[in-house]
Amino acid sequence: MDPERIRRLSYEELKQYTDNFSEENYIGKFQFGKVYRGKIEWAAFGGTQHLTVKIWEVPEIYGYYPGDNEERMMDEIILLRHEKLIHHPGMVKLYGYCLEGDHLGAVYDFKPLDTVYNLLLKDDFTWLQRIKVALGVARLLKFLHARNPLYEPFIICNVDPAHIMLDEEYNPKLIDFGMITGGIFPDRTIYVHYVYGSFGYIDPYRIKAGNTWTEKSDVFAFGVVLLSLIAKRAYTEEDRGTCIYGHRWAEDEYETIESIKLSKRSLVHGSLEAEPGFYSTDGAKITRLAMQCVEFYPVDRPTMNDVVKHLLKLQIVKHHAGFLGMDQVLSGHDMKMTSSPFGYLRAFFKQKRLDNL
Repeated sequence: MDPERIRRLSYEELKQYTDNFSEENYIGKFQFGKVYRGKIEWAAFGGTQHLTVKIWEVPEIYGYYPGDNEERMMDEIILLRHEKLIHHPGMVKLYGYCLEGDHLGAVYDFKPLDTVYNLLLKDDFTWLQRIKVALGVARLLKFLHARNPLYEPFIICNVDPAHIMLDEEYNPKLIDFGMITGGIFPDRTIYVHYVYGSFGYIDPYRIKAGNTWTEKSDVFAFGVVLLSLIAKRAYTEEDRGTCIYGHRWAEDEYETIESIKLSKRSLVHGSLEAEPGFYSTDGAKITRLAMQCVEFYPVDRPTMNDVVKHLLKLQIVKHHAGFLGMDQVLSGHDMKMTSSPFGYLRAFFKQKRLDNL
């Protein structure tokens, strides 16, 4: 990526993009700040460029030391300009950043629909759209967890539906990397270890064992997100007052249906089961997968590679591959990460050439 295309922006420009951070443009909170819709009116071209604007603030409920957010922002800039990541469909494209005194912000070249968190309880967030989100996030985590000779896997550490933004076609994009470690950040431990993750999506084994982050911590958090998607459940601030874990309800409900045949145990919300694209066998399979992801011991959890394989076997994926963007995957022509850190880019441009034939 051309370094000149990453703009250093003033705080005044961020205010202009968001109409002075208006309530109308406010999307929601993330772990370390707030997210807004933004836009630039290009009078000379008669067009509008839609943006996502993220500002960092001092966290209200998470551990914090002076300078943490500056480090988070600079690491994010490095990450989003890395040649391995800039073309991945699950990563946002960085338009610019703001570093002006206490004002810290990142601007993404991306028109947001809403966060997954804000949509979880919505009746018009359909079963098919939820599966598309689950698949997209799972495939991104699988990609980030891939090993190669140069560095260890990336670990997000704070997978959270508030950190997953959707575009108007319900393609998910990850918008926060405030706790990412591993990969090109092998020594990034100063402000990662004293924060356990996002409340509701915290790995209970890591709290008890006190060990370092692993890919299985992301698997656990993904499992909670998956449960939230299929059951239309959102972990709220009120929930935080009684329990920091967002999966306890699922454990309790799953126990109550233990007497039911395994192939019929489902935590999918009734309104989603009633939709035309729902297959009853999928309900039990995806419920079982989510429950495996939130097993207490990491060794009992699947890898994200396993998760993707299981999701691809769902009937809804086979019958709606086009909408889900899975045509090439199911036909065996998916872009695969190779051992080379540039393998994804090679596959990307190879596919682009094939598409142009």
